[in-house]
Amino acid sequence: MMSLQEKVFLCLCVSFATFRTVYSINCYQCSGTDSNDPFQCNEFLENDVDLLPVDCATIHNAQYCIKHVGRYEGGISTKRYCSSLDLGNYCNYVQQPGDKLEYRTCIFTYVLNSNFIISTRKARIMHSASCMRTTVCKKRLIRHF
Repeated sequence: MMSLQEKVFLCLCVSFATFRTVYSINCYQCSGTDSNDPFQCNEFLENDVDLLPVDCATIHNAQYCIKHVGRYEGGISTKRYCSSLDLGNYCNYVQQPGDKLEYRTCIFTYVLNSNFIISTRKARIMHSASCMRTTVCKKRLIRHF
């Protein structure tokens, strides 16, 4: 028969064997259509916004930060969110039925080690001044971060 001390030790061993280290990323998460903070979620983050990266732990297997710029959900704006999928980097020109104008809509995917995922406010300010990426959209040169 096992002593109480042995049972406790066995339970602790089993418990620690089942624990795994879990890492999560932090991404800027916002929507330009948010009426509470209407000017916090722009295509380019400037020094005057109060937006801070948010933990993506609520998204299963989140590995990417997504920036969606252009037309979505019936409006035109910027949306930033966490994703478990790599959506790539591309732009499309879309025209809704009845519209006379075409709208450029771009998706930018940022990975864990990119400059987009910042954990401190100081780093975010440095990031907005120094980080530029280049993507070709329909033979047009688009600069973004």
